[in-house]
Amino acid sequence: MPTKICIDVPGMPAIGPYSHAVKAGGLLFVSGQPGLDASTGQASPHTEQQMRQAFLNLDTVLRAGGSRLDLVVNTTAIVSDLANFSLVNQLFAEYFPTAPPARMTINAPLPKGLHDGTPLSVSRPIRAMTARKLDP
Repeated sequence: MPTKICIDVPGMPAIGPYSHAVKAGGLLFVSGQPGLDASTGQASPHTEQQMRQAFLNLDTVLRAGGSRLDLVVNTTAIVSDLANFSLVNQLFAEYFPTAPPARMTINAPLPKGLHDGTPLSVSRPIRAMTARKLDP
């Protein structure tokens, strides 16, 4: 019988009714991770800092689920301003320096002050869907 294990990270509230990640079928499925500081629930006014925070949040969730960034195989990046696409590429190269995951990038509005209302247009990668096979 298939099992599903929900992963929630203490001290990192989700911004909606979802689990941070779910283990199923030997894979870890991770929800979109916004660039919000977990301790304050707020976004930095700086685009690059929001993106870096999203990667830090992703790393935290992956580790809570027994995985890590170098085992991610597929991602979806949501970008609210395509003018920041080169920064997305720069940070993906930094956080995934070897054997980067497959990636799809979507241009769409973002929640929680992560777009209009900040001094800079905001974009950030927010979803790593499948990480690694967790069971032999």
